[in-house]
Amino acid sequence: MKFRAIIVLVVIAAILGVTLYAVTRPEPDEPVVTIPYIWDFEEIYDLKHITLEMPRLGLSESFVQQDDKQFYFDVENGSIVDTKRWGGGIPLLLSGPRADRVLVKNATDALLAEYGFNSPNLLINLLLKDETVYDIELGNATPSGKTYYVRLAGLRDIYTVDSTWYDVITRLVTEPPYPPASFICENLTLNPLEGTVNQPVSITAEMVNTGAVTGQFNVELKVNGVVEATKTIELARNQRTMVTFTVTKATPGTYSISVSGKTAKLVIK
Repeated sequence: MKFRAIIVLVVIAAILGVTLYAVTRPEPDEPVVTIPYIWDFEEIYDLKHITLEMPRLGLSESFVQQDDKQFYFDVENGSIVDTKRWGGGIPLLLSGPRADRVLVKNATDALLAEYGFNSPNLLINLLLKDETVYDIELGNATPSGKTYYVRLAGLRDIYTVDSTWYDVITRLVTEPPYPPASFICENLTLNPLEGTVNQPVSITAEMVNTGAVTGQFNVELKVNGVVEATKTIELARNQRTMVTFTVTKATPGTYSISVSGKTAKLVIK
């Protein structure tokens, strides 16, 4: 009887031991899934030239990095890009986004067409300083609208990339990062240089818009540091115009004339 009781206790202990192990044993490590970069280069200053094309909209823009390490619009006498919008962020984004997921390996022609690669939304051409070239195609948005289908041109592996990345890059085409309008006074002339009391003196400022877009500017005439007159002008990129003011002084003396940083001396006798 005692022997039987001992056997029962051993069996119970064994069952309890298996149960305890099942409950307390450590969980196996989750497999690490590495989401790949679709393309990748480490140094953003390696990027020499960028071409972005949106065939469905008939729009495109190109940018080139100059010796000063700044990017410019790749057109004749192209202006520098708006550094506030560009910064280091755009080259960093273009150096290689991490895929949201790997969707298809070796996609068929039918899948490529279904995902929009027969008529891509966006074509990206990146030229590095070592002459390495990356050609990237972005097709349709996924049904959720949160990602876009993307592939390296000529290859059949399809990935998805976050729509915010797509939005930032395409905005460079739909809303090019032109620097704001910038106005300077190139020449300031007084006629006559020496005036007489209560006689008008003509002051002419040659104003130029050195920015890349059309803009308005308030041209202020200052006499001895005090604003005496203001005229508003609107100029397109590289356009210039003459702005004329008339000053009459009742007191003899030497007056400091200033328009947008240009200065002259007016003598009244």
